[in-house]
Amino acid sequence: MNTGNASKIPSFYKALMVAIAVVTLLAVWLVPDNSQPTPTPLPELPGTQKSDAGLPRPADGSAAVILDGDRARDFVASLRSDSKESDPDTVFVEAERLQGEGYIVDAHLLYRFAARHGHGQAALVLGTQADPAFYAATSPDTLQDSPEQAYKWYSMAAVAGIEEAVTRLQALHQNVKLSASAGDERAQHLLLLWQ
Repeated sequence: MNTGNASKIPSFYKALMVAIAVVTLLAVWLVPDNSQPTPTPLPELPGTQKSDAGLPRPADGSAAVILDGDRARDFVASLRSDSKESDPDTVFVEAERLQGEGYIVDAHLLYRFAARHGHGQAALVLGTQADPAFYAATSPDTLQDSPEQAYKWYSMAAVAGIEEAVTRLQALHQNVKLSASAGDERAQHLLLLWQ
């Protein structure tokens, strides 16, 4: 009986085993580890930060840092701590004051708060800030050019009875139709909201 030939592995299977070993090693080598690189922080937008040098510092001598949005959050918290319903008119007036002082982010947060609580004029301001027709004409302090957001806020203002919002919504519709007919996919998608 010749047992030497029976224990021999055909070369096809040897090549297959080598290929499997190589593929396995490559797969282990190419699988990324669990750590992910930290993304680079985005640069600050011009005009979104206001120096707080003129604000009084806490009495204990610590140098508290006031971040964008803190003024708005503190204002809403103070309204809520008074155990009364937040008045959208009061919030809108504070948003206007902060906007006038250059605290754009804080003002935007308060406009959103007031608009979500039914303040039509606040919704109109938010629509204007997002409307591409007004975005280019205003200062670079506006937060973002977004016809989708303009549609949303103008619609909310129109429901609240703000006639100017109806007019701006119609103008936005015309601009979106022009962009859609020129092949703008974003505008084509937005047109579906009007159907």
